[in-house]
Amino acid sequence: MTINIKNWMVISKRIDQLNSRFAIIARWSVLLMLGLGLWNVIGRYVGVAIGQNLSSNMLIEGQWYLFDAIFLLGLGWTLQRQGHVRVDIIQTRLGKRNQAKIELIGTLLLLLPFSIAVMTISLEPTIHSWLIHESSPDPNGLPRYWVKTLIPLGFLLLSLQGISEAIQNFATLKKLSRLKSKQEKIVD
Repeated sequence: MTINIKNWMVISKRIDQLNSRFAIIARWSVLLMLGLGLWNVIGRYVGVAIGQNLSSNMLIEGQWYLFDAIFLLGLGWTLQRQGHVRVDIIQTRLGKRNQAKIELIGTLLLLLPFSIAVMTISLEPTIHSWLIHESSPDPNGLPRYWVKTLIPLGFLLLSLQGISEAIQNFATLKKLSRLKSKQEKIVD
């Protein structure tokens, strides 16, 4: 059985594109969150000065929800850009082949089981939240079911990106293997 790397690389590229699109939402969420935060601070002080409440629980929770969107929707994209914490002290001393092996093993044995577990565990509370239309316990707060949906979605995106990274590392190992066998043939 031969594995067609080109087909798998197409899947990897599509996953990368999906996470890049969600990263756009995360980037805009940063600006919105900063704007809300600025309004909340200014509104609090100006509101006291003029005797009006210019801030609300809705705005404060909106800022919190946007932070969640930034973090959770950016998980996969950050992995794609190699932005997560790594043990670079060891990896920089290794060759490309060993780096790809460690990345592949780490992805398959650590990243994917963890991200799939978090996604799976978070599904039931998210569905329950939607069924009861969970809302904030604070007066004038926002619905909670929307923000809870970001948890399984974020970890789904991370899992998909993990699959993409595994495909890319496997392709790297295959490519290096072919190069090594070609070099051995030339030497013989």
